[in-house]
Amino acid sequence: MDQRDKPSTPPESVRGEGLDFELTDIDEARRILDEESISQFDVASVARPEHWKRLRRANLPTDRALTGRAIDWLLALPPTLRPQSLSHHFPRIVNALADVWYEPEQCRAAFDRLLRDDRRGRQGFPAAVHDELVAMRRWKELL
Repeated sequence: MDQRDKPSTPPESVRGEGLDFELTDIDEARRILDEESISQFDVASVARPEHWKRLRRANLPTDRALTGRAIDWLLALPPTLRPQSLSHHFPRIVNALADVWYEPEQCRAAFDRLLRDDRRGRQGFPAAVHDELVAMRRWKELL
């Protein structure tokens, strides 16, 4: 007897190796996914802001102002390369870049994380900030 010819039976609960699940057929699973689940873009509206605050690291005083090290680093850059928009809008990122600038692997990884964010539903940086990051990365690669 072919598997498709068997009479359908109601789903039953199954207890396996620590996982509880319910057997179902593909049509029922598709219906649930199509009608009852939320998209990844709706998650922010379902989860309370407190949820996201718990996941983020605690704010530091240096998140809102440039450190002395970051200022020295900015002054060492060619004037046309200094990230003014980034410094104004995201001083914590400037501080972080200053900390890793002279560590090639860490610096490359920092730019990768900043410029290739795969999280869905995120706005990304303003165009001016993005352009400054791209320019700094290109210049750093030429050094």
